[in-house]
Amino acid sequence: MKPLFSAHSNPLVGSLFAVSLCLANPLWAKCPTYSVEIRGKVECFEPDAKVLVTLIFSDHQPGASGEDTAIAVHDGTFSDRVAFDTYSSAGFFGGDKCYRRPKRVLIRLFGADGVEKDRTSLEIKSDFFYDPERGGFAPKSDVTMHGWCQPQTSSISSQNSWRKLDAGPFSILAPSGWEFHQLPGVDSYVGEFVGEGVALTFDFGEYARGCLEDTKQPVYVIAHESIGGYAAKIVSPRTPGHAITGVYFRKLVGRDALCLWGKDLTAVQQELALKIFETIRFGGPMPRYVIPPPPPPPKNVQ
Repeated sequence: MKPLFSAHSNPLVGSLFAVSLCLANPLWAKCPTYSVEIRGKVECFEPDAKVLVTLIFSDHQPGASGEDTAIAVHDGTFSDRVAFDTYSSAGFFGGDKCYRRPKRVLIRLFGADGVEKDRTSLEIKSDFFYDPERGGFAPKSDVTMHGWCQPQTSSISSQNSWRKLDAGPFSILAPSGWEFHQLPGVDSYVGEFVGEGVALTFDFGEYARGCLEDTKQPVYVIAHESIGGYAAKIVSPRTPGHAITGVYFRKLVGRDALCLWGKDLTAVQQELALKIFETIRFGGPMPRYVIPPPPPPPKNVQ
């Protein structure tokens, strides 16, 4: 019996047949495997601690879902490359089938008992750069995760006497004598924490995004940590006394962001500011009103 369809007699069927063979044969549709490099340190780690890394490919993907890659912690540091397949089924019929890339990286720290102690999230677009020689993404800076203890030093123990300064949607702990002041703002909530000759200014709201973009290595030391349950970027100049010492939370509730910084801090002031950054906690109402900027001076009338 003559077949109903023949690849030789029908050009359209022949084309579809060729495409199906291409899709069925991995040698015809071979996509490269790329990787994301992860490296960092764990402060106060315990033996048998491990880091779990999850690549997030979609905004709809739950944060802790997906395939986890375990990285062992050795002497308080961890480093490895997490591979991923670039093949995407969305590139059907001539489209690019090799464009699959992660959007962000979830990093979690676990103890030997399986209890999660810390987590942070890095954005591929802003926290990594593409390395064509190695076929993957390399981090712009190391990650710092926090483990199970607190360093017992006099400077840390003195934090027991610090008091809370509440700015509304967030708060800090600071030494006695520090004060909080709300400042005039145009499109966002602006204020400052002052004490001991230091002024830490903040910008809170949707328009605080893009903060600290000009702080780059090697002029700055850049670290990514989890503070108050949110991913934070912390920067400090390698040479104290000049430039910005600050912390930036890019993603809070909704579209809000927070930037808190001090300028031209001495080495002692810089160390104090970095400790204050670690005490930031979120949760609370915005102030009832935002102080508007002063009106412009009247123009001279001729």
